Amino acid sequence: MQEKQKELFDQYDVELLHVRRGRGGLIGETPMGSYDLQICQYSPKRLEQAFQIKEVLIDSGFRNVDQYVRSREGELLVYDRYQTSYIMKRHFDGRECDIRNRQDIRKAAGHLAILHQSLKAFPIEGYIVKKIQFQQKNRELLRTRQYIAKKNEKKEFETLFQRYFSLFWDAIRTQKEEIAYIPAICHGSYHHHHVILLSNKDAAVIQFENFYAGNQMDDLFYLMRKVLEKNRYEFSCAEMILDAYQKEKQLENSDFYYLYNLLAYPEKYWKLANQYMNHRKSFLSPKLTEKLLEEVALQEKKKYFLSQFRLNYLQNYIY
Repeated sequence: MQEKQKELFDQYDVELLHVRRGRGGLIGETPMGSYDLQICQYSPKRLEQAFQIKEVLIDSGFRNVDQYVRSREGELLVYDRYQTSYIMKRHFDGRECDIRNRQDIRKAAGHLAILHQSLKAFPIEGYIVKKIQFQQKNRELLRTRQYIAKKNEKKEFETLFQRYFSLFWDAIRTQKEEIAYIPAICHGSYHHHHVILLSNKDAAVIQFENFYAGNQMDDLFYLMRKVLEKNRYEFSCAEMILDAYQKEKQLENSDFYYLYNLLAYPEKYWKLANQYMNHRKSFLSPKLTEKLLEEVALQEKKKYFLSQFRLNYLQNYIY
């Protein structure tokens, strides 16, 4: 073992058997199981909050979470000789959820519902309530359009962004007002990379650091958006996710309404605009143009998908 690795692991009260490289850090094998040691940029306060959330989940029976390990000094963060901060978490040997595998998708959706049930009991006092900021995203899209319009010589991405702006803006103009909901703790980044399928057919959920108090349907949207984009907005994929979720936790009419508004928003178009504005303008990656054209090509399928969603889940709302 390298000296630097030994210095880090020695700060924990663990009997280390073997160290191997893992995605994003080191994996330490011990008689008590495997643990990830990773560089961590989060504040001690946020990590303490995430620790408490995971403790509640474990106590409620939702045990497969990447709980942190405290150092010999009782701290969640340890530091190397260069003052780089690290955190140790429980490691799960398994594979990521495959969003083209329907059985995997069902498992991820059902597991999310169980997670939400457990998180409902967690008090949100002292936590900032967060919601998806459509208005801010809209302003950023308009600012991007104005910036490109002022350019005399436009690259291919810029020309295409302007050409198709109205196609995506139409979806924004039809957005409905958000309805009331009861805030609860959300995972904050629930998607296929953070659902680990285990050999015993169970699943683990990792990466809780982006948690917040808000509408738990945000988590369901994150999962659905990834799955639908990869499966070209096949309506059966949405049905499968919603059915699997509802086997564990029933959805209300207002939940379907909220999900529809999130799914209808041109999230990928906004992301491309955001990448463009934060990119070096003298050289634009061809990937930006490629992704924009892919998104344009998907719009007819998305439009049909949304009509099917309205027909099947929004009978009580007029669009």
